[in-house]
Amino acid sequence: MDVMSRLFKPLAIILLAVGLLSGCTAEADPISGTYGQRINLKGASNTQDLGGIKTTSGQRIRSHRLIRSNQLAHLTKADVRTLTHRFHVTKVADLRSHDEIQTTPDVEMPGVTYYQDSVVADHQLPVTTKRYYQDLVATPIAVQGYATLFKQLLANHNGALLYHCTYGKDRTGVATMLILTALGVSKQTIVREYLRSNVNLAQGSRLTFKDPADPNQAFKRVTTGDLNAAYQEINHRYGSTTKFLRRLGVTSAKQQTLRRMYLTAK
Repeated sequence: MDVMSRLFKPLAIILLAVGLLSGCTAEADPISGTYGQRINLKGASNTQDLGGIKTTSGQRIRSHRLIRSNQLAHLTKADVRTLTHRFHVTKVADLRSHDEIQTTPDVEMPGVTYYQDSVVADHQLPVTTKRYYQDLVATPIAVQGYATLFKQLLANHNGALLYHCTYGKDRTGVATMLILTALGVSKQTIVREYLRSNVNLAQGSRLTFKDPADPNQAFKRVTTGDLNAAYQEINHRYGSTTKFLRRLGVTSAKQQTLRRMYLTAK
């Protein structure tokens, strides 16, 4: 072992220890350019800061600006402090139906504004997973809900906007696909980030990633085919994701505004 190796080995150990200690509330993914940063919460297992995800232009999403999650009904006081103090959450957009929101309301966080952006109707039951994903980009309530979410994103000049559904994988997965597309992230990265929900949810407690009304229900993993069903419906119905974004009110000019707001400088 040469002199430089003897000097750097202890330093590497120290840096590793510091990194482990600093990750008590947030876990940086080894490929942050794909997944961003997982936020460790006791009451929600699929909470991810999209900060760090890389776009095709080489820019990255700013940290503490866009957060996706599963339901917030079981947040602890420590979770609330983490989200509001460390990750600067100031707004929450709930994509669940009106009945879901009433039955399992979010824990209220001080100083946070809440929005109801339902993308499914009450008691809307999908015949198949494919049909469900098709409906998430086709039904009037879904189009209205996602359009409203983008309006809130365009008005969010400070702090983080957190958006969520029940598991944070389907409705939130489509929302994330649309947001990342508008910000210029590649489809390959979008799909990889989407599949991350399987990893996050598997680490959660029984209560936070299964239906509280039916704790014996098996957790259904998302697949590439699920998200592709949404992509295919978008292409069939609107022609392209760019045209669908315009249908949601996200013009080219507004895409540029979003990129100025949520991406690092080139």
